[in-house]
Amino acid sequence: MIPTVILVAVVGFCALSSCDSADSTTRSPVTTADLTQAREFNEETVRGRGDTPDIIEPEPTTAVSDMESTYNYILSRLATMDQAIHRLNVGHYTLDIKVTQLLERVSRLDNRLGDNEDAIQQVSSYCKDNRKEIGRLEGCQKGRKMGYKCVLAYRVYETYADASQKCQERGGRMAMPRDRKEQEALAEYVKSVFHGNWPVWLGINDQRSEGLYLFEDTTRVTYFQWRKHFLSSQPDGGKRENCVAMSSDDGDWWDTYCDRRMYYLCEFDV
Repeated sequence: MIPTVILVAVVGFCALSSCDSADSTTRSPVTTADLTQAREFNEETVRGRGDTPDIIEPEPTTAVSDMESTYNYILSRLATMDQAIHRLNVGHYTLDIKVTQLLERVSRLDNRLGDNEDAIQQVSSYCKDNRKEIGRLEGCQKGRKMGYKCVLAYRVYETYADASQKCQERGGRMAMPRDRKEQEALAEYVKSVFHGNWPVWLGINDQRSEGLYLFEDTTRVTYFQWRKHFLSSQPDGGKRENCVAMSSDDGDWWDTYCDRRMYYLCEFDV
């Protein structure tokens, strides 16, 4: 169709412009009016033949309903949620791996701490044994040997309980004169160490039962050296004074308060 229209337009244009193939040198120039007349001629010719130019019309579009829009929106949101859940699962898996690795490290660290605690306890035990051995050696080197044991006086103020603990830490116990011979030897030693009248703790008390005097090893006392005087006959403290001390000037025994602080004597096995 388009070539025919163009041919007609060309023919009409040539007719209006007096096209002459024989004499091209005498051809008149084409003016704007000539172009306008050719266009009008072309349109009339096309209308006369009943031809119409091809016009491409857009296909009609159907409006998207509200329900379909809502459906599409829900699908997009579900897709977004699915991606988010996937990321959460990946993160949870990664976190689970890290927690497992952390638990393994904590377990190994706990095992190492257990080994260190065992080593510390072993070292502490060695230190206690060494301290006891040093205490026994010191007791015999600095103190006085009395038969099968050595006695050492300490010029440190302690309560009865603290003095007992100090003697045990040194590998000994508080002095326990069991008979007259030991009592006289101990009194002589104390008098030579402490000049004047100084009370010194002995390993004797009646804390379990009033009037029942026991040594530190819980054996019963059978020999006593209580101070006997018309003004202060011992023991006179009753249930208030349950621990025994020796006077450094004469070696007599006194009952006194157990929380009183005074010098003390330790004895060590040879």
